[in-house]
Amino acid sequence: MVYSLTAELRANGRAVIGYDAVPGDGDKLIEVADATPDGGLFFGHGRAHVSGRRVQTDHLPKQMKARTNGIIPDYGQFYGLKIVTAAFRDIVERLEPGVHQFLPMQIVGARRSVIANMFFMVVCNRLDSVDRQETTLLPAHGIHWMPGREVPREQWPPDFDPNVKGRVVFNSSQIGAHHLWYDKHHGNGPFMSDKLAETLRSAGMTGMNLVHLDEV
Repeated sequence: MVYSLTAELRANGRAVIGYDAVPGDGDKLIEVADATPDGGLFFGHGRAHVSGRRVQTDHLPKQMKARTNGIIPDYGQFYGLKIVTAAFRDIVERLEPGVHQFLPMQIVGARRSVIANMFFMVVCNRLDSVDRQETTLLPAHGIHWMPGREVPREQWPPDFDPNVKGRVVFNSSQIGAHHLWYDKHHGNGPFMSDKLAETLRSAGMTGMNLVHLDEV
C-alpha cells in the first residue's frame, strides 16, 4: 500500500507548535544539487526541497522560531520543509540508509533560546510511480497529472470521458523497493510505503497524517 504524508495540527490531543522563519537565517533560494531535466515537474526556487532530489545546503536555515505554543511532534513542516526528530530520522535511515538528507537545525524561542534540536528532512527519491492504465487523471503537457477538465482539450485521448471521477493509482512495480519518495509527475507528496508507515506508527511517531492511496 501507498500512503501520502502530511503534518497534523494536533498530536496526542494537543496542538502542535507553529513555526516561523528567523529573519536573516536562510532564504527561498534553495536549489537542487542536480538540475538535469528528466521530463517531470520543475524543481526551481520554492520547489527544490519537494522535488525528490538532493539540495544544496547553503541557503537552508539553521533555526526555526516557535511562533505558537504547543508540543513538538516527531514530524512537522514549514511550507515544504519537513522537520523531524532524531527518532523519526533513525527509522527512515534504517529502511533507506544514506538516501535522504537530514540536516541539523534548531527550534528556538525568545531571545534565540534553543527549545529542541531537530532535522530538516529532504526526501531524495524522485520516481515515476503512478500507473498509467488505472489512473483516470491526464498527464497535462505530458508532465503533470491533473483532472481532465483542467487539461487542454487537444491533449485528451480519443476515448476520454471528462465526467469520469479523477483517480490516482500507484504502481508497485514502478515503486520497487523504495520507501519514501516524491513522484516527478505529481504535485503533492511525499509518499511512503506501507512498511515505513507501519514502522513509524508502531514506534509512536507523532504529527503524521497518513492517507491510504490506491495501488496495483
